[in-house]
Amino acid sequence: MNQIEATTIILSEAFAENGLVTLAHRGEDPGFQRMETLIAAINFLADDMSSHDSFDRMLFSALFVLGTTVPEEFSLLISPTSDSRCSLYRQTIDLNLAVFEMIENWSNWPTEDDLLFENLPDSSAENASKDDEEFEGHRVGDITYCTLGRDCDIFPVKIVRLGFNVIEVEAISSELCRDACETFSEDRLNRCFQLPKLPNISRFGGFDHRPVNAARRTGPELRLLPSRYVTMAGEVICQRHKIDPVAWPLPTGIAYQLWFKEGK
Repeated sequence: MNQIEATTIILSEAFAENGLVTLAHRGEDPGFQRMETLIAAINFLADDMSSHDSFDRMLFSALFVLGTTVPEEFSLLISPTSDSRCSLYRQTIDLNLAVFEMIENWSNWPTEDDLLFENLPDSSAENASKDDEEFEGHRVGDITYCTLGRDCDIFPVKIVRLGFNVIEVEAISSELCRDACETFSEDRLNRCFQLPKLPNISRFGGFDHRPVNAARRTGPELRLLPSRYVTMAGEVICQRHKIDPVAWPLPTGIAYQLWFKEGK
């Protein structure tokens, strides 16, 4: 694959009459190989364009629609357990992450010194914080906990990336992580969490709304701490934090301000 081939694949899937965007809107499965080819093209172009000084406007538009609209359309139709091809669920996450990584890792975005600001009010830190990307009360850099089975089986993690309906985390302590879930660090999808698919009746209670790593390839199902209600995990975390605050840090961010207000 070369740059022209990769660009052609991306533009075709975004804008062609029978491209991936159209298929996703119709709820049609594009097939395993077609999705893999598109993801491979994005990953190739990410490496190839890393040193380029400019980003084509049409290509950027195509990447945006493939990384946001397509996962959103498929998320309404598929789930990790009920869709006819479970790998499509995992591929939508791979597609979203490939696009966002390509954009984030491009090394030639202009700095503040490169831009000319005229007649623009100064933005305070308080106003800037309101624009930070947020998902379920979480922001990049926040500390939360993964739970396995019962709430006492936990280990601390740090949020490292927020994609479209995806929270990616990494273990803070490799030792605590191995004790609870040895396969956590083996595959990236094990560390990517999404909100679970829930039936309408869930609004009456009885279903767990916590983000879950449903697209994992190996290891057990993990969930992140809930942001709307308290579980036994909160008490366990506080107890362990008093014994060893370094190994067991308190969760941070707006999702847990009420939970751990006294502990802080």
